Amino acid sequence: MSIRNLDALFRPDGVVVVGPPRDAPGAELLARLDALAPQRRSLLAGTRSGWTALRHARDVRGAELAVVLDPAAVTPAVVRALCARGCRALIWFAESAVPTPILRAGHGATLRVLGPRTAGVAHALGISASAWALPAAGTTALIAQSRSITSAALDWAAGHALGFSWMAVTGGEADVDVGDLLDYAALDPRTHAVVLQLSRIGAARKFMSAARACARAKPVIVLQTARPEGAPQAQDPVLSAAFRRAGLVEVDRVTALFSALAALDRVGEAATGRIAVIGTGTGVCQLAFAALLREGLTPAAIGDAARSRIQQQLPVAEGCCAEAINVDLADDDATVAALRAALSTPDVDTVMFVRSPSPGRDDESLARKLVSAGLRERLVVVFLGQQRAAPALRCCAQGRIAAFASVEAAARALRYRREHRRTQELLMQTPTLDPLVHAGGAPPALAPARRGSPPRTLPADEAQALLGAYGLLPAAWIGGESRGLRVHLRRHAQLGMYLEARLDPASAAAPTAHALPPLDDVVAEITLGEAGLGTRSQAPPGLRIRDYALAVARLAQLAAEQPLLREAEVRLVPADDIAEVGHARIVADAEAPPERQRLALAPYPAALEHVAQLRDGRPYRIRAIHPTDEPALIRMLSQAGPEDIRLRFFRYIRQFTHAMAARMTQIDYDREISFVAVPHDNDDEVLGLSTLVFDPDGREAEFAVLIRREYAGQRLGLQLMQDLIHYAAARGAHTVHGDVLVENAAMLGLAQRLGFRREPHPDDPGCVRVVITPQLPKPPPPWTKSVSCAHS
Repeated sequence: MSIRNLDALFRPDGVVVVGPPRDAPGAELLARLDALAPQRRSLLAGTRSGWTALRHARDVRGAELAVVLDPAAVTPAVVRALCARGCRALIWFAESAVPTPILRAGHGATLRVLGPRTAGVAHALGISASAWALPAAGTTALIAQSRSITSAALDWAAGHALGFSWMAVTGGEADVDVGDLLDYAALDPRTHAVVLQLSRIGAARKFMSAARACARAKPVIVLQTARPEGAPQAQDPVLSAAFRRAGLVEVDRVTALFSALAALDRVGEAATGRIAVIGTGTGVCQLAFAALLREGLTPAAIGDAARSRIQQQLPVAEGCCAEAINVDLADDDATVAALRAALSTPDVDTVMFVRSPSPGRDDESLARKLVSAGLRERLVVVFLGQQRAAPALRCCAQGRIAAFASVEAAARALRYRREHRRTQELLMQTPTLDPLVHAGGAPPALAPARRGSPPRTLPADEAQALLGAYGLLPAAWIGGESRGLRVHLRRHAQLGMYLEARLDPASAAAPTAHALPPLDDVVAEITLGEAGLGTRSQAPPGLRIRDYALAVARLAQLAAEQPLLREAEVRLVPADDIAEVGHARIVADAEAPPERQRLALAPYPAALEHVAQLRDGRPYRIRAIHPTDEPALIRMLSQAGPEDIRLRFFRYIRQFTHAMAARMTQIDYDREISFVAVPHDNDDEVLGLSTLVFDPDGREAEFAVLIRREYAGQRLGLQLMQDLIHYAAARGAHTVHGDVLVENAAMLGLAQRLGFRREPHPDDPGCVRVVITPQLPKPPPPWTKSVSCAHS
């Protein structure tokens, strides 16, 4: 259901509480709801001073949210009665599971259920239906599955002057889950960052789509708290790989959640790798320098000009390294001047200032001067100590300066900032490897195991033939000392198929990399770098990372396209162009699991490709866009006329950048589709583009279309629009709409021809909204048979 009716959880018109509190958290929740106006709160099956007591659910009026404290008082009939009177959300505050009949009773009204084992919700501008109140209003959303971790996080944040836009604890996730709340946060204009704690993922495809969408819009910091059973790691490496793929920044402790948030929210995008250290002593400068190196960060030398300006006020103490400046016992004004001079040099991205306690100096006074000076964007402050440092840290936090109690915490936070930026950049790189096109257009079929029998291990010749269909050939000869790469394909209990890569032979301490299929060559190279292959210029002798990346990408395609695959083990050895197979073991199941359980990421929809004809009879192909289409797309957009661009994007765009094109080509096929029209025998030219973006529920979708001017009147735009409508119908969308400028007569005419109705635009009088209920023709186009309407 995603975001449907979630506003009723956070900002309801009224609340009805069902039953008396059964424990201290329930009593605290009820006490917080006392703050609501009497007409906005009522009590069903209970009494409380100042509350309207009701005997029957049919007496409830104006309550969009129900809070269940006593499950015994709730029946399917009660739920249906509440829904009939406008209730749209329910918090199951009890420990017991939500009975299935209760969930079914609210399904027709799209009743959203939070719980069981939830701590409720709190909103800075809404209600506090929780045992805890938000420490302060802010711009960060807190989403958690654990009540105990939430309470610790809220208390820690209160002590560091960090506020929240809202908080929600999903608990047992009978309905509302982490994915729903990530979608809600992504669309919430008051939320600028998200802090997330989870120990499990229920619907992997839904979570990955929501996480990717949210992380593209705002920073998301995640803490996983489930150790994989029987594994030596503190965290599940497959979950960590999923977080990286979605663009999330993972931390390893509760306090690090907010350290990372402080760096992301307060340090700014300019903080890359060049970090200058200024401290109040040689020792603390050396501590900071060492902490940065341990986190893989680059201390930067202060420029000669800036160092000279600082030296006019501050003698540089002997023994300090070139990358650090010791301000020693300088007064507060001189210290602020030194920091300002350091931040002004172009050789430095960020300054880390470390202050240790000293007799006669007031740390809080310095903190106030730093806030007044406006030194926020690229400054990280460390006040060492505890008793004297606490007021200074709080003052900095209130002034939105990133401040920490240790150099280790500061260095770790800067690493999180770097990881966030680097992850976003890596995920936007343009791949060069197109999906492999199989002979006949379909991948080879893997023969299943017999029903009721154990999984089937493929004979060597069958395994070789399957791998050969993906361009992976057997090695002609393998030397006894040859070094290679061992790749496993396995199923994860929560995330489905995943890939594991490790150098072979390798020491016990050698790293193992994990990734979710499908992979392009860019992500494959990143994965192999994590496995110890380094970069193209740093690979171990005899190992060319590019050759292995191609082979690993093909294995990931095999994992995505073979639903019966249970597991595989393949040893790759060096070869020209693409690594070859030295050994392989492939195991097949009797039956395939559902695709959304088997693959956390939607694969490239190759089956959508079909052929059409222009009005003059020339054939062309329509297929789903692929990240490798970026260069051709940029050429098409750059050659379009200024007015064509304005009519499509509602503004003039002088130059289309890589970042803009990457957003258009690197899409989540689970939530959007872009069709490109290309010549029949050439993939390097784009004739037209149409895009359909679904809301998180999959019920509504918005379209956009652009064709090259020379193809106007050739039925190209008509065909692309018809394909979008047919795709939306096959996905089960209820409506498709588009916003069209009033002067775009050609698009308005095309929409009318296709059966769209016109509606006033809700926000812009210069636009017209065209809307249609999509339907498939009879018979439907053959390519639509591959479209699934399953949407968690």
